[in-house]
Amino acid sequence: MAILKVAQLGHPVLRHVAKPVPAELFGDAALERLITDMLDTMREYEGVGLAGPQVHHPIQLIVIEAADERTDRGEIPLTVLLNPRILEASEEMVTDWEGCLSVGDLRGLVPRARRVVVEALDPGGQPLTLKAEDFFARVLQHEIDHLQGTLFIDRMDDLQSLSFGREYLRYRAPRPPDEPDERD
Repeated sequence: MAILKVAQLGHPVLRHVAKPVPAELFGDAALERLITDMLDTMREYEGVGLAGPQVHHPIQLIVIEAADERTDRGEIPLTVLLNPRILEASEEMVTDWEGCLSVGDLRGLVPRARRVVVEALDPGGQPLTLKAEDFFARVLQHEIDHLQGTLFIDRMDDLQSLSFGREYLRYRAPRPPDEPDERD
C-alpha cells in the first residue's frame, strides 16, 4: 500500500489534458500497482473519486468508489476506467455540492448532467459502457473533467457558493428532516 501525493490547485499537472493509456500498458504490473495506490490514496483521504493527473500521472485513468457509510448520496461500486469519454449527457441538469481532493477544503455548487453514458476500457483493456445517473453521474463527470484539465470550480455558475468545509457543514449542508436547523 502506498499513499500518493495529491496535486493541489495551482500545480500545472491539473490543467493539462491527460494522455490516453496505450494498449501495451493494459495488464502491466506497474499500471496495476498505480491503480491499487490510487484506490488506497482515495480511501485514505476519504474521497469518492481520483484521476491520474491528481496523483501526478497525466494519463486517462480514474478510480471511483463510494460506500453508503461514507456518503449520504448513495453507494457507487468500485469503478476503474481507462480512457473514458462521455458519449451522452442528459439535457436535464442538477446543481449540487462538490469538493475535490486537489482543491483543499473547498466546496461549491456545480451544475452537471443528471444522466450520462460513458465509454471506457477496464484495466484488462476490455471495452465497457456505463450508464449512470444522479451522484454516480456527477462523480464520473467530475473525474473525467480532471482528464481534460478542468476543475469543479471552473464549472461553477456562481462563486458565491464557494465555502470552506467547516462553513459548508455549519451553514449550507442539507439537514435531516428530524434535525432542527439552528443556523445563523
